[in-house]
Amino acid sequence: LLQNAARAAARRMCGPGGASAGVRALSTEAAAGGAPPKKPRRWARNILGTLAAFTVGGSGYAMWNRNRLAQIEMAEEESEFAPDGSRKKRLVILGTGWGAVPILKNIDTSKYDVTCVSPRNYFLMTPLLPSVAVGTVETRTVCESIRSLSLGKRIKYVEAEATDIDPKLKLIRCNRNMELHGDLDHRYTQKELKSDPAKSSSSRAISDSTRTRPNFELEYDYLVVAVGAENQTFNTPGVTKHAHFLKEVPDARRIRAAISDAFESAVQPGQTEEERKRLLHFVVVGGGPTGVEFAAELNDLVNEDLRHFHNKLVRSDVRISLIEALPTVLGVYDKTVQEYTMKHFQREKIEVLANTFVKEIRADAAVVQKKGAKDVEEIPCALVVWATGIKTRPIISNLMKTIGESIQSNRRALLTDQYLEVKGAPGVFALGDCATIEMPKMLTSVKELFEEGDVIKDNMLSLVEFQNLVKSKRDQYPQLEFYIDTIENAFAEGDANKDGKLSLEEFTNLLERIDKKIKILPATAQVANQEGIYLAKYLNAIDGNKEDARGSFKPFRYRHMGSLAYIGADEAIIDLTGTRLFNIALGGRNAFFLWRSFYFTECFTARTKLLLFADWIRARLFGRDISRV
Repeated sequence: LLQNAARAAARRMCGPGGASAGVRALSTEAAAGGAPPKKPRRWARNILGTLAAFTVGGSGYAMWNRNRLAQIEMAEEESEFAPDGSRKKRLVILGTGWGAVPILKNIDTSKYDVTCVSPRNYFLMTPLLPSVAVGTVETRTVCESIRSLSLGKRIKYVEAEATDIDPKLKLIRCNRNMELHGDLDHRYTQKELKSDPAKSSSSRAISDSTRTRPNFELEYDYLVVAVGAENQTFNTPGVTKHAHFLKEVPDARRIRAAISDAFESAVQPGQTEEERKRLLHFVVVGGGPTGVEFAAELNDLVNEDLRHFHNKLVRSDVRISLIEALPTVLGVYDKTVQEYTMKHFQREKIEVLANTFVKEIRADAAVVQKKGAKDVEEIPCALVVWATGIKTRPIISNLMKTIGESIQSNRRALLTDQYLEVKGAPGVFALGDCATIEMPKMLTSVKELFEEGDVIKDNMLSLVEFQNLVKSKRDQYPQLEFYIDTIENAFAEGDANKDGKLSLEEFTNLLERIDKKIKILPATAQVANQEGIYLAKYLNAIDGNKEDARGSFKPFRYRHMGSLAYIGADEAIIDLTGTRLFNIALGGRNAFFLWRSFYFTECFTARTKLLLFADWIRARLFGRDISRV
């Protein structure tokens, strides 16, 4: 607009004499001391452009939000019948974790009437819980509502806990579940409130009737069990009562409050030196990724934030001890990474008690015993974080008993086939921490495999026949993946008499060595996420007239993408050994940026990405919030 006005003024100044007259007029004005014409200002154009951008962006957001709300309303009115009039298959999903969420996001709701049942109505970014426990990341950052994640997918969600699965009747039973994930304390009964007046304060936990939920049953055609696992205590006395777990958001909130309590108690007037040292001794049990990352985050909290307010205590009294039963931490990682982490913890003054077993946890101490020692040692401490492993939930144990121990022979988790279907329970699928895949052994079918590979029927296998056999069976037998790039070496290893062929006996001995390469998949978020993506595709591939899609679908194959862990002081480790990307393991500041980049991209929504980035910036600029909230 300003440019057009300037051009019009120039034309008026030129008049009928044309451009030359206008130039002469301007020259005369300039000679007479007149000011030259002003150019249009850039800031005005910038303001107009910004307003236009905001107008277009706001209109786009309004249209998107209106469509989003319309999808929510349509999801509530979704029919259980398909467009052709047939009844949809009923798919019930138990859980809202790393295995269940990819199914909720990718399942075809035009084929299935989907119901999700879980006591936790949000997805939890579990790898960031150590950061939540010290205030680097806030609780809402690592949570995303299940209803938001399944937006537009027309999925029904029920906040309840499944207690029993009947694979014969194809139904699940759910209880009232008065205790839901998210509680910091149980709700007191009226009797408890009367007996203890302190519980009647304005911030008390109360007993009300907001959670009035009846028992109910749900029938299914297909069931997906992704309920995860519980913390493994190994029946160690005192763990359940006195130790903190780190598996849910309430766990992280309790630990954060306990750390604040320990420091506030230590600075109380009249506190003895011995008691102060006990209060400020923090013990972490378990040298896996969770234990290592929490010890690292706690050390950062002490050195980067609390030392400004409790400098004398941090210098003289604070201790962090990590107890591990193995000779080193991060036992499943590459040896280079293990050694780097041990040296880094030594520099950071984090005490690692390797080859040490915990015998008992008390309110004021941890009782331990060194490997090979007869005597036990008592370690005075105030806070114990237990991060040692997992065990099956009661619903999984009951299902295994219902199916039968002859079929479900694995006590650690539900046994599934390579399509993630539970053995002995047709139509029931299991994935994540609550399940393990039964890998078929080649040795059980040695004669059939030998006959199939012996194309020329000379009762011997040549190198070419062995190569073709390995390539044709790699999908059926995952252990062959270890030899797919070194088939010639494996053949030479099995050819005992060096005649260039494998006899049945030599072939049998070679398969026995190959079967030893079978490995149980680790209980990690990476495995559960890949299984969830696979199972959603598998279920979508099932035709309406069939019960499964095995004829057109390959078995599940896990692709290891590497492992990461934060070790404190803006350093991390990354282990890519065994991957198809880079066979390397490294640690340091560069690995720290990779660690943060990975978990930033792993956030499911733009909301959690923005909150996570803001939390990292806030902690860097202003420090962690050390108030007890």
